[in-house]
Amino acid sequence: MAIISACATSAPAPGADAPVSAQAAVAPQRPARMLPKAIVYKTNVPCTDNVVISLNNDGTGVLSYPAPTDVSADSAPLQLPDGWLLDRRGIGPNPAFISMTYRQYAALQSAPSPAELLRMVLPDVHVTELRRLSMTPQQAEADTAAVMAEIRSE
Repeated sequence: MAIISACATSAPAPGADAPVSAQAAVAPQRPARMLPKAIVYKTNVPCTDNVVISLNNDGTGVLSYPAPTDVSADSAPLQLPDGWLLDRRGIGPNPAFISMTYRQYAALQSAPSPAELLRMVLPDVHVTELRRLSMTPQQAEADTAAVMAEIRSE
């Protein structure tokens, strides 16, 4: 024997009387996409060929570093006017430059250990300015004039 019970209420569900267009009712919602923004930076000395890693806040440990397969000579930043560099690999927080070039690093069979990377850090090389642009890395690389216009407008 089955017992079926139902409840009724005289109050409509919240928003039940709000009109919904047929298009909104059946149109799939596209998820919002967050596209990465291009980053430009300056250093106190030229180091466009040196691989960048990320250190912890006090500079005593490595937070992140690329695998050799993640870099190539094309990973080096793109040189722009006025000493600016357009990041093409992903410069992170607390960047540090190591003594290996992108070409040398890409040729390794495996990544150096964090301790080895710390020994390779070039202590006198520092990022002096860093800006996140309003465009994607692909847009920035395709239109460096727009990159410089944005930098100069800030």
